[in-house]
Amino acid sequence: MKKGILYWITGLSGSGKTTIGNRLYYELRQEKENVVLLDGDVLKNIVGRDLGYTEIDRRKRAVQYARICKVLTDQGIIVICCTIAMYDEVREWNRKNNKSYVEIFLDVPMDVLIKRDQKGIYSQYENGKIKNVAGIDIQVEFPKSSDLILKNDGSRSIRECVAEILKIPVEISEDYKRDTDYWNEYYRKTDIGEPSLFAQEIGDMLIPAKNILELGCGNGRDSIYFLKLGLNVTAIDSSDGVITQLKKKYEENNIYFICDDFVSSSAIFSGQYDYVYSRFTLHAINEEQEIEVLHNVYKVLKKNGLFFIEVRSINDELYGKGEKVGENSYIFNGHFRRFIKMKDLVNKMKTIGFEIVSALEKRGFAPYQGSNPPIIRIIAKR
Repeated sequence: MKKGILYWITGLSGSGKTTIGNRLYYELRQEKENVVLLDGDVLKNIVGRDLGYTEIDRRKRAVQYARICKVLTDQGIIVICCTIAMYDEVREWNRKNNKSYVEIFLDVPMDVLIKRDQKGIYSQYENGKIKNVAGIDIQVEFPKSSDLILKNDGSRSIRECVAEILKIPVEISEDYKRDTDYWNEYYRKTDIGEPSLFAQEIGDMLIPAKNILELGCGNGRDSIYFLKLGLNVTAIDSSDGVITQLKKKYEENNIYFICDDFVSSSAIFSGQYDYVYSRFTLHAINEEQEIEVLHNVYKVLKKNGLFFIEVRSINDELYGKGEKVGENSYIFNGHFRRFIKMKDLVNKMKTIGFEIVSALEKRGFAPYQGSNPPIIRIIAKR
């Protein structure tokens, strides 16, 4: 599964956003079926018309538009969004949260916009019938780093404008496939085996028939253990090879294996769970992604639900080995590892709203092939 693309077409009223967006939609539809066109008027109906046209209301609406687009792109949809929404914070949020992001600014002189006046907005303003018009009495923040600036003043055809957009190289992000080849090969050589010591340790805390979500399930050994305890299990991992095999073997049981991004999957984090289990996953992502996971887990946990974490510590003997790629982060033996400070992680969780039930760091939690590093275990309650 690949993430979708967001084409964010912005410009003042009358700049041609809908016309160009519509043509782009049909050009893409010739080769793709997963394309959605979201025009500003359509989006207003989706989010409701409770918001007015003051600058504050416009900012709120723009943020809502951006979040709707991300929900769709996370599920592999190509989204064309045509909206004024001229605020730096919204465009920066888009670029930060959509790796496959194309921003197009339709730069049209005001005198041309007034002559076009397709919706009668500018004439109504001049006649005193309306106010709060973007670019006139509502301040806008013009884009500063768009991927394409189109001078859509009538000097070029719509076909030419769309052709320029289609020339823009788009990075199709598959960031969630973190070290996929490494882990597919690793799991191919290993049996499922016994559940981890952590899974066995928390087994008595789990109530049968409750719902548990496992983030980064690997070969499924802990997920299958939870199934045997009588839980309804949802398990997610980016290792497509092992997930395919697990789905075939356990498709008749109360367990569902998903190949997707456990960091930001809008689908997986749209449910509600009694427990979330994360063993050796938070250190497989960067700190920014970790924070996103923590927020998502807090959102999907039911009240008094439990979050179980086991993760590598900065006191691990492997700390500092390999190529440094970030703070406390290294690539060693072919895959990424980040090492965690327990105090920092606990503080992040408390800030989000978690109650820390227990937080321990010691050896003996996860011995493996002669190695017995200090490991962090945290149990938190929503």
